[in-house]
Amino acid sequence: MAPLQEQIQSINERLRAFGIEAIQEIKMTDKGGNQIGQIKYGFRPQYVFDSVNEVLGPENWRYELTKEEIFESQAVAEVRLFVKIDGDWLCKGSHKGQMQIVKGNVGDAQKGAITDAIQKCMSLLSIGSDAYKGLLKNVYLQGTQRIQPPATQPKTKPASRTSQPVEPPANPSDPSTTLPKIAGVTFEHRQGVIIAIGDHLFDKKELLKAAGFQWDKTAKTWMKQAA
Repeated sequence: MAPLQEQIQSINERLRAFGIEAIQEIKMTDKGGNQIGQIKYGFRPQYVFDSVNEVLGPENWRYELTKEEIFESQAVAEVRLFVKIDGDWLCKGSHKGQMQIVKGNVGDAQKGAITDAIQKCMSLLSIGSDAYKGLLKNVYLQGTQRIQPPATQPKTKPASRTSQPVEPPANPSDPSTTLPKIAGVTFEHRQGVIIAIGDHLFDKKELLKAAGFQWDKTAKTWMKQAA
């Protein structure tokens, strides 16, 4: 196994390779939601733990929760970090972490405080040191500028190359727009019905049926209701 210092360097290189994806803004607020202090920038915990597991192996590091306190607005936890070196477990120090209690969710605040404490312990090994050196702010801000969508421009209709007269829409009440064109057949409106007029209409019955006409035995003609 590579020396611990080389492994830590590999972990930090892995974290840098994630770019803005692994970086988060850290803002502290009061009960009213107002920001307290300066905005800080750190690595997202899951990326840190994944990188450590990838390089060290999950079986070669662990933590112990030594103290936990719940206050009115925040949870505090203290953990000790252990790393296996040459088969022996060595304590690499302890640290306290804290997390605000949001909407009375104490459980999430406890988990967040433990996670914060573990990350701080890892900083004792220089894991994620870019965060504590203040090197993540520029990476984050430059990344957010790159991923912002471009400003949308108002859509304009393309100019017509040629000026063509626009035909008015067809009038649905006009029989010529709804009646079929059949050779030798004309149509006549009579009191709400349309009558087909012409010679040899029987030979054209299929065309008339397709157009909605029906044979009226009494009038002995093809007709249909006017639209």
